[in-house]
Amino acid sequence: ASFGNNFSPQPLQRMTVQRLQAIEAQREKLPAVMMEQEVIEMALSTDVMLVCGETGCGKSTQVPQFLYEAGFCGEGGQLIGVTQPRRVAAISVSQRVGEELNSPGTVGYQVRYDKSNCSRDARIKFMTDGILLREVQADFLCKKYA
Repeated sequence: ASFGNNFSPQPLQRMTVQRLQAIEAQREKLPAVMMEQEVIEMALSTDVMLVCGETGCGKSTQVPQFLYEAGFCGEGGQLIGVTQPRRVAAISVSQRVGEELNSPGTVGYQVRYDKSNCSRDARIKFMTDGILLREVQADFLCKKYA
């Protein structure tokens, strides 16, 4: 079943990210980095994607960055949504991704009773599963997400 692909059919406008050299060196060691092309191709061909991998392989930190850099947020300012099972994970991973992108304002989080950097400038939003469920109740097609 298709839930409505919110991604526009226009060509992707790649985002340039200026990472610190130390961050770039750490990223190169993660297994997920070797799957970047496959992840982007899958995201282009489907509305919903589930990513599985070993703990520490880079699923939570790298996949949102792949999508952001590939231009999935586009000119419309849509968000890349990432769920985490617990609030501590959502907060810490959002901070890590902001650090890796060398742009903390690009990444925000929302957990129950706490929300940080979910402004119009944010392009990646980490949240608990409960927050996503609440958003789906208000907007079934999740129109603000790429």
